[in-house]
Amino acid sequence: MKTAKVGEKIYVPGACYVYRGEDDFEGGMATISEVEYSDDLPEDHFNYIMVGIIERPGTMYNYKNLMEQQIELKVLYGDSIAHPDPDNREEFNCPDADWR
Repeated sequence: MKTAKVGEKIYVPGACYVYRGEDDFEGGMATISEVEYSDDLPEDHFNYIMVGIIERPGTMYNYKNLMEQQIELKVLYGDSIAHPDPDNREEFNCPDADWR
């Protein structure tokens, strides 16, 4: 597997939340903004490398998992750029949810 690098372009999947529509995200091509290597896991462990992207600050992705999905994600998203796609309708956002 190749090594993750800041500035590398990579496809990421979208995310649609039932009770947190404000966090909905449209997948597509994204730019790696940070790379974290685990201090506690061996290099061959599935969760050893995590990456963050410019288009979705505060969210980390499993790099190995993304690498395994690149062909399918490219077919799905083509030239689309990953970006937030919030659904701010009240019925799709629950401010008193216990996970907040």
